[in-house]
Amino acid sequence: MRHMRMLAALPAVVALCAATAEAQQRRITGRVTAPGGEPLQAATVSVVGTTFGTYTADDGSFSLLVPQAGGTLRVRRIGYRQVSVPVTAGQNEVTITLERDVLQLETQVVTGQATSVSSRNAANAITVVSGENLNRAPAQVIDQALQGKVAGATITQNSGAPGGGSQIQLRGVTSVNASSSPLYVVDGVIVNNSAIQNGLNAISGASGGNFASTQDQQVNRIADLNPADIENVEVLKGASAGAIYGSSGSNGVIIITTKRGQAGKPVVGFTQRFGTQQISNKLHSRCFGSGDEVYEVFEDSAIVDMYDAAAVKCHDYEEELYGEKALSYETGLSLRGGTNQGTTYYLAADTRHDAGIQVNTGYTKQSLRANVGQTVGSKFLFRVNSELLHTLTERGLSGNDNNGVAPYTIISSTPSFFDFRPVNGIYPVNPFLPVGSNLLQDAALIRTPENVYRLIGSASMDYTVFAAERQTLTFTLLGGIDSYSLQSKLYSPPELYFEPEDDGLPGTVVNAQGNFVNANVNATLVHRYSTNPFTATSSFGVRQVRRNQQTQTTTGRGLPGGITDVSSALQTFPNEIQQQNKDFSYFLQEEFLTLSERLSLTAAVNAERSSVNGDDKKFYGYPKFAAAYNMPYLPPYTDNLKFRVAYGRAGNLPPYGNRYTALITTTNDNIIGGRPSTIRGFADIRPETSTEIEGGFDWAFLNSRAQLSITQYRKQVNDLILPQATAPSTGFATRIIQSGNQLVNHGTEITLQLNPVHTGLFNWISNTTYTHQRGKITQLAVPAFSPGGAFSTSYGTGRIELGKSPTQVYVQVGCNIALDSKGRCTNKKLGAYGDFQPDYQMGFSNDFDIGPVRLSSLLDWRKGGKVINLTNNYFDGFLAADTAESNARLKAFRTGQPVYAENGTFVKLRELALSYGLPKAWSQSISRGTANDVRLEFSGRNLATWTKYTGLDPEVSNFGNQNIRQNQDVTPFPPSRQYFFSIISNF
Repeated sequence: MRHMRMLAALPAVVALCAATAEAQQRRITGRVTAPGGEPLQAATVSVVGTTFGTYTADDGSFSLLVPQAGGTLRVRRIGYRQVSVPVTAGQNEVTITLERDVLQLETQVVTGQATSVSSRNAANAITVVSGENLNRAPAQVIDQALQGKVAGATITQNSGAPGGGSQIQLRGVTSVNASSSPLYVVDGVIVNNSAIQNGLNAISGASGGNFASTQDQQVNRIADLNPADIENVEVLKGASAGAIYGSSGSNGVIIITTKRGQAGKPVVGFTQRFGTQQISNKLHSRCFGSGDEVYEVFEDSAIVDMYDAAAVKCHDYEEELYGEKALSYETGLSLRGGTNQGTTYYLAADTRHDAGIQVNTGYTKQSLRANVGQTVGSKFLFRVNSELLHTLTERGLSGNDNNGVAPYTIISSTPSFFDFRPVNGIYPVNPFLPVGSNLLQDAALIRTPENVYRLIGSASMDYTVFAAERQTLTFTLLGGIDSYSLQSKLYSPPELYFEPEDDGLPGTVVNAQGNFVNANVNATLVHRYSTNPFTATSSFGVRQVRRNQQTQTTTGRGLPGGITDVSSALQTFPNEIQQQNKDFSYFLQEEFLTLSERLSLTAAVNAERSSVNGDDKKFYGYPKFAAAYNMPYLPPYTDNLKFRVAYGRAGNLPPYGNRYTALITTTNDNIIGGRPSTIRGFADIRPETSTEIEGGFDWAFLNSRAQLSITQYRKQVNDLILPQATAPSTGFATRIIQSGNQLVNHGTEITLQLNPVHTGLFNWISNTTYTHQRGKITQLAVPAFSPGGAFSTSYGTGRIELGKSPTQVYVQVGCNIALDSKGRCTNKKLGAYGDFQPDYQMGFSNDFDIGPVRLSSLLDWRKGGKVINLTNNYFDGFLAADTAESNARLKAFRTGQPVYAENGTFVKLRELALSYGLPKAWSQSISRGTANDVRLEFSGRNLATWTKYTGLDPEVSNFGNQNIRQNQDVTPFPPSRQYFFSIISNF
């Protein structure tokens, strides 16, 4: 509270110091129009060198004060190029025409906690994705909608299961054991993007035991957000931009702004979609041509008899299981507008259901949003943004398992002539697996519902302490909360054939409940001083953040038929996790714009403390410096050429609890006590620190119909949190150390935006992104080691080693001795074999508008990057579709060759959409005069993949979101392609 009182007193202090003498003024009126003459509302009109400004009304008109001697008006509007118009001493009226900013070269980007600047003056490579570009083709979750659109971002789906489960890395790996996920901020609210384990491991046995594991195929919770409500997404890709978020900005920051109301008459938006989906790739099984071929494999005449008696000699198991093509749909309704009394509003409701390609799988989402703004007099602006969400995810069972229950585990062990389909309602027992698992029975009876109820809300107040011709002082107070409740109930009934076999207790149920609350309060003072030579913007503020998490998981084993109550289980295994984090920070920033807005300079510092640090009272400093210069003298055909450089430092908080040595409850002679964990806590633990410098240029040419942006960066991460083995005499097995551990990333990002054709009938917009990134461990205070989250060096794992890439693939690469008599290697040679990171990535998006017809496409090309294809190992030997290739692979594997570390290069057609805007007369006739426009659209997502990878999909991660070892392919849920027909209208 002391910090808040100090901050509240500052407006009065600054106001007393403000200048009171201002120049004489007069009023000028005008109108702002588009090239066709139609009025432009909500355009910003300001007087250069002063703080005077206003917005245009519905008819494009405006009125504001200007100096008696005249001046220059600067006019801006989103989607249009800014213009500067001189006004003479005797001029009282002006008409201004804005040209469209087709490539969005002058959009506003975030520079501080409460400040922004035109991208023309930005010193960082910040990517802005508009809501329109985000939703070209319907996507279940935001992560998927961003794929291929952001240079510097590696966005990977963990599997093809519905409901998300993606990971984003910005500018490479920034940690080994702490988080690598970027920070998400929605309308000023720091939101939770945890991936909560639901306990699937208790059924699959992937990691053994009775509790959740990293192999639970979990969903990261940013998937809850509704993409249709988003106005734009800003991606701050490195520490030089993320420094404003202190010890949470090392991995980059993704700032999401949702739609707001705007002055003018209300506009009703309505969207109706219908679609379906189908499996897009299959592994296929071996089809036997004769009983003799069957006998050659199984050497069992009873199995030959089974083959001879089979009505279908070769089943397509993948089609039988993943052949569902149920209806998907989405219905959205929104209302957007404003009143003459200063009220703006955006209200929206949406319901969506994406059916899965497997029975009992799918993704359902409902959302309600209300964003309201209200100006009170000339001093106050209040905003309230809120969204209420519910998601229901059923992802089925896939991935690694040790109980013989995952679909591809069963398929890879069962010859294709066996019929899984029920006879008279009874599923046949599978004689080819010891546990008897029936593929279709498991899919029909295992349930995996996961419900999330979520509220994301913020309330803010902007108070203009004073406003004069040359300066303003604004106080902003924002409070935000992200609260959600997770409820999942995984159920494997006792009648499943594998249930009595895995633990002798038929029937398994896992109840998981979690409550998560993120809350933050920001208070900021922004002083702006403007003259003709320069504009200086100073900001100071404080931020408090609270993060609470409580999860309870109870596994029950041994259930009567039809009973899902965990309290009825013969054995129960409870587990609970409680966490609370508290952060507090000060921030100070100065932005200086001069030389006719050609030179932009920024300096800032964020000082932050956190309860997860060893010293929770100590403030860690995160400075930032940046400069951008727009050249005054330009080469031919050049509209603008900006050079920029930025330096910044940001932190990455330690994992919760690492400062302590855990106490494990135990008993001795019936007396409850505790013993220390074998992992020794680190009382002096501190944030990992990223220091980054980036530089580049933005070149706009050909009348701003082309822009080339090139950025190079170097990011150094110090104080990596790593485990170190200790002497047994200490009583501990490992301890945590930080000093002497460092990695360095460097990379290149290129964006090329083009508008090659722009006529009244035909418009073509093209956007190409390129990303290249590499890292190296430059300091290491522990011996080289392979982090967890992989299976064996025989297949391929990660390895942290001095002088090597943190994402290198460490695997068998030959044999140290001669092969034995059976052609096997008994002493395998281990070494580096490529990298999990791709060599480079490129995205190609194109939008073609031909009159009322629009065609949009997005290609995503990922070159290189190893994927560990253990799924092939499941099939190799007898039942792979291509037996010659399979046998050759297995033979090479036994000699020590890295055959399961495959090249993951792919090209994917991420998005394709074709739409037609009905003539206005037709729209109004259909809607009885109420619709302003109606657009019909056919769209698809992930329609095609071109790759030599032999697995289901090179985008895969069995262990979920991982820093180092993402690409582990173990019998995943297969990928699918989606098709939609949409009706989009405005009234």
